[in-house]
Amino acid sequence: MSILQIGAGGVGWVIAHKCAQNNDVFGNITIASRTLSKCEKIITSIKGRNNLKDTSKTINAVAIDADDIESLIALIEDVQPKLVINAGPPWVNVKIMEACVQTKTAYLDTSVATDLCSPGQQVPEAYDPQWAFTERFKEAGITGILGAGFDPGVVSVFATYAHKHLFDEIDSIDVMDVNAGDHGQKFATNFDPETNMLEIQGDSFYYEDGKWNQVPCHSRMMEFDFPVVGKQKVYSMAHDEVRSMAEFIPAKRIEFWMGFSDSYLNFFNVMRTIGLLDTKPVTTCDGITVEPLKVLKAILPDPTSLAPGYTGKTCIGTWLRGKKEGKAKSIFIYNICDHKASYNEVEHQAISYTTGVPAITAALLYFQGKWSDKGLFNVEQLNPDHFLDLMPTIGLSWEVMELEAE
Repeated sequence: MSILQIGAGGVGWVIAHKCAQNNDVFGNITIASRTLSKCEKIITSIKGRNNLKDTSKTINAVAIDADDIESLIALIEDVQPKLVINAGPPWVNVKIMEACVQTKTAYLDTSVATDLCSPGQQVPEAYDPQWAFTERFKEAGITGILGAGFDPGVVSVFATYAHKHLFDEIDSIDVMDVNAGDHGQKFATNFDPETNMLEIQGDSFYYEDGKWNQVPCHSRMMEFDFPVVGKQKVYSMAHDEVRSMAEFIPAKRIEFWMGFSDSYLNFFNVMRTIGLLDTKPVTTCDGITVEPLKVLKAILPDPTSLAPGYTGKTCIGTWLRGKKEGKAKSIFIYNICDHKASYNEVEHQAISYTTGVPAITAALLYFQGKWSDKGLFNVEQLNPDHFLDLMPTIGLSWEVMELEAE
């Protein structure tokens, strides 16, 4: 038995630790990345934290260019994993899925394949490149699980659970994501800067009454009183799970909201105004051609470097309003995650922890035969009860808070 993880960023760091903690199930682990030293650093951390549960199993690092399908196929054929976990950037999803289909190997990822702000890749079309594989996964007789992080991922499992058990009708679903932690930097991103900046500068898309609505980023704001972390400003954003929820969960309105401090938005707006968030190449006076966003990525702190001094908590959840037995109902299903506790366990911060734990929860359900039907599935299509029973044992609890129904 073995597992292949592709990607060694912040999320990959946590996934690898959690794979190691459950290697009595997963077997041998191979971590692959374009930068071999990143994989090796993770393995050193795993061993330093004594997180390799079964020391008779191996954990290895290899270099791979995930943009090269032939190299991916060769690696999969060499490792012979039961499951490939894609912890890489979203733009490699389709290539890894292609390699998995050709080798007939199960696949799992944590985010959609697109950048969410480029024309043709926005929320209404977000999953199209991956959903195009649906019949091919079924014909290959393999399982594919899409969007098994936290958002997307757990927030959709929360909504699926609520639809199954708590509501007869759903009027609205609002995904609420706030990081109330402090990393001590004036400005930094909590995961890959390139992915992060592409995601938050795109127009917001939300679903209402069977139609998609498009508004400029950060133009819709509300204040929400979160458990533990208190009142926070959150802004409407385009996000993966709005599309998949609209496809698989009946609700009149679905929207994603993320918290940003005034300081963060000030930095963001200045960088966007002067062109630092642009992906179009520019040529310097020295004749060097660069992409501004890649330069910014090189300047900003590596998200992994933020973990040691991170304090505070995250709160991410799903707010649902509707009816049960003819009565108005409003609930918030959520998780609280502590940055310092995450670091103490796996040497990383809560943003990565909340994505890595759900991925391993889904992977364990696949190995257990509970999320292992043949075909390609978003988490909204799978049994939420199995997931929510298991996730607290892997590291993330969840609560249901009743709110006053309007």
